[in-house]
Amino acid sequence: HLIRVVQDLIPSLQETARAVRQAAGALLAQQNTQSSFLHLGTTLQVYFHLGELPQAAWSCVTQALDMALQACRDFWSASTQLSQLAKSQLPKKTTIGGDQRLLQKQLVQVTAQACQTWASGMLDAALLVWNLQRVLSKKTNASTRQVFIQVVAQAPIPQAFAEHSCESEFDLFSIFWNKLCHEFGLQVMSQFQERPQEVASLYPAIRAASIHMLGSLHDTMQAGTTSTSNNTAWDGDNGGSSNVGILGGSAVLVATHELETTTSADTWTRNVGPEQEEHSESHLYSAGTTSSAIFHSKEYKTWQDVGLHSLQQAFLDACSARLCEPLQYMFPEGVTVDDDGIPISDILPTVPSKYDMQKLDELIRSELSLADPREGGGELSMTTMLAEVVVQMVEQFCVQAKGAVSDIGEKCIRPQDGAATEALVHDIKVAGVMSALTKSLRNAPENTFIVPYRPAANLLYEEAASACQVALLPAIYEIEDMVKSRILSPLYKALNRRVGAAITKMHYGTYFEESLSDMDGTGTSFVQKHLTELYDSIAQEHLSSLPSEYAAVVASSVATFSMYTFLSNVSLIRPLKETARLHITQDLADFELALEQLVFKAGSSLSLGQVEQGKPYAELRAVRQMLFWSGLDDKSASAKSLAKVLLQEPWIKDVRISTICNFLFAFAPDLLSSPHHSKRMRPEEYVSELVKLDGSIEEGEGIAWTTTMACCDSYQQRESANVSADIEDGDKRVAALVMTAGHELLRRRRNC
Repeated sequence: HLIRVVQDLIPSLQETARAVRQAAGALLAQQNTQSSFLHLGTTLQVYFHLGELPQAAWSCVTQALDMALQACRDFWSASTQLSQLAKSQLPKKTTIGGDQRLLQKQLVQVTAQACQTWASGMLDAALLVWNLQRVLSKKTNASTRQVFIQVVAQAPIPQAFAEHSCESEFDLFSIFWNKLCHEFGLQVMSQFQERPQEVASLYPAIRAASIHMLGSLHDTMQAGTTSTSNNTAWDGDNGGSSNVGILGGSAVLVATHELETTTSADTWTRNVGPEQEEHSESHLYSAGTTSSAIFHSKEYKTWQDVGLHSLQQAFLDACSARLCEPLQYMFPEGVTVDDDGIPISDILPTVPSKYDMQKLDELIRSELSLADPREGGGELSMTTMLAEVVVQMVEQFCVQAKGAVSDIGEKCIRPQDGAATEALVHDIKVAGVMSALTKSLRNAPENTFIVPYRPAANLLYEEAASACQVALLPAIYEIEDMVKSRILSPLYKALNRRVGAAITKMHYGTYFEESLSDMDGTGTSFVQKHLTELYDSIAQEHLSSLPSEYAAVVASSVATFSMYTFLSNVSLIRPLKETARLHITQDLADFELALEQLVFKAGSSLSLGQVEQGKPYAELRAVRQMLFWSGLDDKSASAKSLAKVLLQEPWIKDVRISTICNFLFAFAPDLLSSPHHSKRMRPEEYVSELVKLDGSIEEGEGIAWTTTMACCDSYQQRESANVSADIEDGDKRVAALVMTAGHELLRRRRNC
């Protein structure tokens, strides 16, 4: 009898179970938009008692995945229609530039709207799974106290999600998110095979919508709860979300205060209405610490590495192809034939025109503007990425420019008059091209993100321009290194060789007593006679034809070399009488004035005292005091005492060791040979070892100190072997003074 009663109840029980499952399934399907967490927990409690909690949870995840993938398919379908519309409309408007630009801007806005709709569907699906996981993590069985998420974790993972699970711990949302990113990446690859150019062009809009979607998701995850449907759903009309994070903050917080207190420039510089104005403003988000939380989240990293990686790479490749396309027309080989039609091989490549560089500048700004939400439909964090593509293009440009530069080296000026050769004239034109490219790179961030919206000001765009400027610095450094190594370095070395030959003429008896007496009659100093006109010629024939920034480099190098070389030659003059020192002091004043004029004519804002951090100029001023050092007048002082006095002089720290030692040799006996005499070299040859043609002195100082010690050792040997009773000219304490003071100066130099 009981069995029959139970059998009679089975149909009604099964009907009740089906009704419960249907009601629970309906509530579970609507939990993201209509049900509260309490209703969701009650629904999951029902599935727990039915023993179907894992199946219900995975069914919900599958439903969310299907919802997200359907949004992706709808987006690809809409983008295909937009691409077809663009192909049919844009060619008809090519004759009117304004209409074409307006149509392109409208296409960007429609594409952004489609991306926002797609991101809204993605966000709804993600929030569904996140809410499910949060309730599962907090809901427990009243009798067993078992957490529902543990029940789901203990059940087998469906085959479709198994390969995307985390090995360390069970995370339902991470499994869903990994699967979604993987499927989206497959869709991107499939679409890219069908229409690569159109898909690659969608990356800025997809990235911008993704950032907003991830920001809203991040806010929800950080807050630990979702709001009602009014403030959690993605607002497809304005592309924003009213989610509020912890303590009221939001990772996608629109810069509302800035936009309310700043008048948009679109009202008079852009042909857009109020609705489009509001739509364009909604793209802006805080690029400070709040957005950094999005970029460092694991959801963003997975989305970027798995979902958007192939699309981003295709977009960057397309940008690189557009930037590098004009390079094939830069620096074409010059082909000239003789009367018989035979090609002449010694023809230098043609230099790009101003029009070519202007078009390249426009192309650079066009690519950078893809990060502008109003112009390119992207978002401002793309600025650095696009700037890196520009850097790669500039590197290729520099490679081509290197091939276009002549390999004439230091023979770039004519030896008889110092005029520029044809090869140097060509290289200077190449330098002008590189200068124009450098100016474009320096001005591109401001012209792209700030100038179009003036007089309005926006902090986000200023930050983007600043980040872009920093990202473009490697390209500017690449250009500067190329120009300096291939064009400027051979030029200033050739000029320095000519200047060095002129300075060396001071050893042809210029400061002998007889020559000085003749000079008093004429009134022309050594610098006025041999160097002033030379520097004027360098400024007129070479510096004036170079761009100002490169002319400053050449002038600084020539000034540095000239000061070190002049002082090294002066210190080798022997003997150095009182009259000679007075005339050298006058020449140093004329020399300083001539170099000041040279640096000024280069168009540089630097003064002579700022060249090479002021070290050559400091030595130039210190040598004037050194020439009249009177420490040796005290005949009773020992060499050690004289060394202490010398080391306490205020000018000692600014003078090179070689200059000090060579100056002291002028007061030494004849047995103490000068360094260049001991090496059987002419003064100019010895000075060329001390000061290189590029103005460097580090290597020469080591050589000078070794030679000085050898001279002092030889003097001691000669003095011990000298049995002559004749009194020598010069001070015998000089050798010991040089050895004592030199070691201390060398120690100080190494400690600096």
